[in-house]
Formats: sequence, structure tokens, C-alpha cells
Amino acid sequence: MQKSLAELTDKDFEDIKNMAELFFTPREIALMMEVSCEIFIDECANPDTKLFNAFQSGRLQSELDLRKSIIKLAKSGSSPAQTMAMDLLNKSTLKMLNR
Repeated sequence: MQKSLAELTDKDFEDIKNMAELFFTPREIALMMEVSCEIFIDECANPDTKLFNAFQSGRLQSELDLRKSIIKLAKSGSSPAQTMAMDLLNKSTLKMLNR
């Protein structure tokens, strides 16, 4: 039996954050949490919800960790990491210009 989003506990939101950190999609997380996929996906796209914050926080935490690793390797002389770091820099710059 599926539960509603209103029934999600703080531990559920922590689990959602952890799954998002491992790059599970909203649909996959909804299935694991046993909630409606469509409602879950809609809520993940709404920046005014606790679910959006938990999901994005998890994904961004992993992105932070990956970027740190890439920059560390780039500074150590890894050519592939330097290429990736320059790509991150360029994409970041474009995002800031486009706000």
C-alpha cells in the first residue's frame, strides 16, 4: 500500500537525501519509498517543498564531493581532471551569466 507524501517522516527525508546523493532518480526513489511516482516527481520539481530541498541537497552534496575530487586531481597534474575542471569552470561561468 502506498503512503502519501504527508506521511513522510524526517527519517524518510534523510533517506531521500541519501538516495539522491547516490544519483537515484525521483521515480526510483518514489518506488523505494512506496509513494506515488507522479506526485513524488511533481514535488521534486517544486522548489517550495521540503521534498525538493531534500532531493536537491542530496544531489548537490555528491556534486560537491565530485568537484572537490576533480579539482584535487587537477591540481596534482591529472590531465583528464584538468580538462574536467576547465569544463566545470566554463559551465559555471555560463550559469552565472544566464542566472
